[in-house]
Amino acid sequence: MHEEICQTLLANGVEILYVTNRAVENSVKRQATGVPSFHCERVINEAAAVESALAASLAGKRTACLSSTEALYEAVYPLTRCASAIVDRGFLIIAVEENDQEVTPLGLYSKLPLLVTEDVHEFEGAVEYGYALSERYKIPVMIETAALTGGRGEQRATDRFAGADRRPGRKNQEPEAKPARTIYNFSQARCERSNELDRKIEKIRTEFENYEGNRMIVRNETGLITSRLTSLAFYDEDISLLKISTIFPLPLGLVADFINKKEMVFIAETYPVMEAQIHERTKLSRGPAGMLHRGPKPEETTYGFHVVRDKLGPASSINMARGIKRSMPETKVLAVTYEDFFFDCGIPAFVDTLIAGTPSVILIMSNNKEDAIKEIFRGFGFHNYFHLNDFSEVQRFRDVEELTVLFCKGI
Repeated sequence: MHEEICQTLLANGVEILYVTNRAVENSVKRQATGVPSFHCERVINEAAAVESALAASLAGKRTACLSSTEALYEAVYPLTRCASAIVDRGFLIIAVEENDQEVTPLGLYSKLPLLVTEDVHEFEGAVEYGYALSERYKIPVMIETAALTGGRGEQRATDRFAGADRRPGRKNQEPEAKPARTIYNFSQARCERSNELDRKIEKIRTEFENYEGNRMIVRNETGLITSRLTSLAFYDEDISLLKISTIFPLPLGLVADFINKKEMVFIAETYPVMEAQIHERTKLSRGPAGMLHRGPKPEETTYGFHVVRDKLGPASSINMARGIKRSMPETKVLAVTYEDFFFDCGIPAFVDTLIAGTPSVILIMSNNKEDAIKEIFRGFGFHNYFHLNDFSEVQRFRDVEELTVLFCKGI
């Protein structure tokens, strides 16, 4: 699996590769024997891999970091800072699917271009294109790839559609004009960086209209939009297909052309990342994402609270709870995290929640750092925190109307 990835990266002139697994490191170094210009380094975790690769790219090295899709969620915070960095050389963040977890939400969340590949040939094309895109727009690029097996002679995933009507390309069009945004409480420099990033994303969106990995196969009047050909197992063989590899930013012109020509269009994806970017959804229907055991799990509740846990990385429950309260203010939300996670990634999320005035309830499972966290809170002028001797005491805070932090022993 990692041999094909390493060979492809070396063929595209990568100079530094960061990994987090010793076995992967040994495999890569065996593949790179005799390539003096290449260096592979193992670091402590995915966040360190992303930050180290970003620093190397800023220093003028063509870099990449390699992670599993599941582990990359541990690097959510540094990923959000990557998009605004102006890299000097190409920088790819490669996530390998070792289980059912996908990283498609991270592209939309961090504003990093994201491509999805299913076989060796698609991956080779995505790496070459990704480095060119990264160096042209001075931005890191994410690639999610299936576990690559079978070597370079493996059949292409799209070869089963040989002879079908493929219409992958379109002429470049000017991106749709967006209304001016009103931005509050940001410094002028930060506003300019944000606006420049938005303009850059729209240019990349226009360029994605002609990416050869996006395939349109026209058959009948029912269409399917998906990033994975495994989704076809749930539909008729004569269904029209738009296979999208450029998940973010989505090529809206190509998608709109496909939708306008169909009477009904299904969209099959595990997370609604493509759907969230499509403005006109009247013809869209959600279909199975290709794997029946995927999808939302039953909601967790306790003492009248809707429980949110760190499913998207350390302390991610804090931001998730804030989003739920903003969209559904009547919902009683309990964000559950751990003291180590709070120190790792939770402080910025807490500050955002505090500034926004969101009436969330945050439960921090503590061991020996409760006093240190309280000291941080006092430094922010925040004093609405309580220690629970028993977890059942959480029900007393169900109807609070301000941000509240609870501590409870337990790891």
